Amino acid sequence: MAISKMHHFKLYSLKSLTDPLLSFLQDYGPVHIRDLSEEADLLESGLDYVSEPRDILDVTAEMEDIEASIDFLSQYEEPLGALESMKRGKKNYSYGQLMEEGQALSVAETCQELKKLKEYLEENDSKIDALQAGIEDLKPWKGLKMSSEDLTSTRRIKLITGYMLNPNFDNFKEDLNELDYSHAQKLTQDDKNTFMVVVTLKGEWPQLKELLRKYSFFYEEVHCEKGPIEEIQEKEKQIQNIQAGIKGIEKNIRAHLPALDHLKLRYEYLSQIHNKMATNDRLLGTQKVNLIEGYIESDRVEDFKGRLEDQFHSDIYLEIEPADPADEEVPIVLKNNKFVAAFENVTLMYAVPKYNEIDPTPFLAPFYWLFFGMMIGDAGYGLLLILGTRLALSFNLDESKRKNITFFYYLGFSALLWGLIYGSIFGGIVPMPQLINPESDYMAIMIVSIILGGLHMFMGLGLSAYMKTKNQSFKDALYDVFTWYVTLAGAIYFLLASPLGLPGGRIAMAVMVLGMLGILVFTGREAESTAGRLATGAYNLYGITSWVGDFISYLRVMALGLSGAFIGLAVNMIAGMLASGGIAGIIAAVIVFILGQVMNIALSALSGYVHSLRLIFVEFFGKFYEGGGKPFESMRKQTKYINIKK
Repeated sequence: MAISKMHHFKLYSLKSLTDPLLSFLQDYGPVHIRDLSEEADLLESGLDYVSEPRDILDVTAEMEDIEASIDFLSQYEEPLGALESMKRGKKNYSYGQLMEEGQALSVAETCQELKKLKEYLEENDSKIDALQAGIEDLKPWKGLKMSSEDLTSTRRIKLITGYMLNPNFDNFKEDLNELDYSHAQKLTQDDKNTFMVVVTLKGEWPQLKELLRKYSFFYEEVHCEKGPIEEIQEKEKQIQNIQAGIKGIEKNIRAHLPALDHLKLRYEYLSQIHNKMATNDRLLGTQKVNLIEGYIESDRVEDFKGRLEDQFHSDIYLEIEPADPADEEVPIVLKNNKFVAAFENVTLMYAVPKYNEIDPTPFLAPFYWLFFGMMIGDAGYGLLLILGTRLALSFNLDESKRKNITFFYYLGFSALLWGLIYGSIFGGIVPMPQLINPESDYMAIMIVSIILGGLHMFMGLGLSAYMKTKNQSFKDALYDVFTWYVTLAGAIYFLLASPLGLPGGRIAMAVMVLGMLGILVFTGREAESTAGRLATGAYNLYGITSWVGDFISYLRVMALGLSGAFIGLAVNMIAGMLASGGIAGIIAAVIVFILGQVMNIALSALSGYVHSLRLIFVEFFGKFYEGGGKPFESMRKQTKYINIKK
């Protein structure tokens, strides 16, 4: 259970062998290629950049076409429920199947047909949008019985169309009555404006124009060859005809759905080819020879060398040696047992460990497991979590989803364990024996939380000492870690001695003072002057206050566990009161119980997940873990549409 040991290799080959060699490395799988493009020393030594093959542009263009076709065609798949979608998952292929079958596929014709169908669809949608916009423009004028041509003013008569705000119309009509040869006909009204046609003799136009200005009349011309109603009906009929045509187009699109799997497979094949071609950017070379540098896990070295020899014989030259622990470019592969591996994402969320560090996952896993379970603290919730995740694990999941669900599967057992300790099933709906009663033994829960927190932080200190010792920094381990162990151990025993009647309280105080003196005198040893060393030591000693805060921080384990327990209890009490109200009360009680418990398990699980992370990241990792390593990147690119079986 650790960071996998790595070997660093250099591969020299003729330029003509670069592509076959990269193909071999990609087919082999777990090989990380180092990026040499920014290695100034190598560039200054005479090596030059290796350019990508020109074919990469064609591959990129085909991938873009296929991806557009997949996105378009996927819209016409029969929708699946969330559970059915998880159960079905993505199609599974071996890497060999992907490369063999993907290479043989030709989907260019399908992509072109789908592109044309999409264009037809978009063209018809645009026509419908234009017709609907025209209908909306004509709707205010439905009361007109004339075409645009009929609305044209004559030598003596002037016709005007437009609208004004609704509150202005009645006053406008009253004032309009004072004119002898002008009339306004209201056509329609919406929630804001009144639309009208106004007719007048041209001799009275100046007075009418002033009146229209007074009431903020907006002029708007009506464009229709027939009456607005006839035009609207005609446009609606055109829309119906176009929609009928769209149905035919969509039927044709759905006829291409069987090709969707081929499109996805071809895309993933091209994605691997593109990744291989893009790897050329990481290489350096001369006019005739290229250099490939990379890393491989140490337990694969003999197999790697043997397969290289079988395929390339003496046409290449290989240098390979154990990776330097101080090399910051060494990629990281975590190797843990099944239980610990489920918690690796917790570590990776914070930072990838460096090659000369330790993998903290085996040390954080049991504590995260315990903290989460304490915060849930209900056997019913734990059982639901176990059964739900177990069901999900039977589905066709990709590796990432399977790992995340396995994480919660294991956490379910912790919730079940603490629920049995607390004697709680769905908030105590079923009476059970209790090792600890959350309603009365909250002091015991607090003490357990503090003890677990102390062990957690002391383990962090211990790992810090181990790292310093591993790196030959024995003084650092003694002065920066051991002095804190002495101080904290003495302080804890001293504080507990009197309340618990323990002997040796004064000795504990002396041990604490001795440790504090060590911190004061030695932790600032890098300062040049005595005053500087003491000032730095005093500042470090002041850090004991942060330890008090860290211990208190673990009380959240108790607080969240109790809050979940009391919410569950309250839900049961409410449901119990409702159940005494006859059939209607029983139905209401069942609804309240189910909704309340579902809400409680969701809140408890979210709180347990987030606050356990916080305790790991701040109180634990803050004591020893730095991170900043590089993740291992295989030449095989992660797939998007399919699963690759190992």
